[in-house]
Amino acid sequence: MALLSFAALAAVLSCGAETGRAEVDNTNPDAPLLRDFQSRVERYWDLHKKLQKEGPPMKETSDPAKINAAQDALAQNIRDARKDARAGEIFTPEIRQLFRRLMYPELKGADGADTKEAIKEDAPAPGSVAIKVNATYPENQPLPTVPANVLASLPRLPEGLEYRIVGRNLILRDVDANLVVDFIPNAIR
Repeated sequence: MALLSFAALAAVLSCGAETGRAEVDNTNPDAPLLRDFQSRVERYWDLHKKLQKEGPPMKETSDPAKINAAQDALAQNIRDARKDARAGEIFTPEIRQLFRRLMYPELKGADGADTKEAIKEDAPAPGSVAIKVNATYPENQPLPTVPANVLASLPRLPEGLEYRIVGRNLILRDVDANLVVDFIPNAIR
């Protein structure tokens, strides 16, 4: 009887060990890329916060000239600190592929057509926004929203950074500095 109980216990433990192994094997294969993306975003955001502290303090005001001056000063400090920044510093080729894959289900089929139509609704005029790192987002152009279903498929960003879709490109925009931090060309297929 004890031998039978030991065999039953061994079978249960063996099954549990196999289950544990299966859980390890089923981890998210995108996790390393997502961690890499988050790390790159955090490095940029740490720089942003450091430069914001070093610059003139942003005080609450309703004067657009003062708001623009503070924004321009921060943007220039970031440009100076990132003077060698190029596309792909945050959205590496591997991360670009991942983002395209994450967005793809939201952009295909009947629902995808609706999503693409929503993207076009508040799009800036073609060629009116410079899609390059450290470019200022033109104040006279609309800031297109990213549909909620697409936004839900992408990694969260710190408050102060946002995704925007301009044409077929996904941009990462610094809100306070009004800068294009990085972009994915042809993110929308």
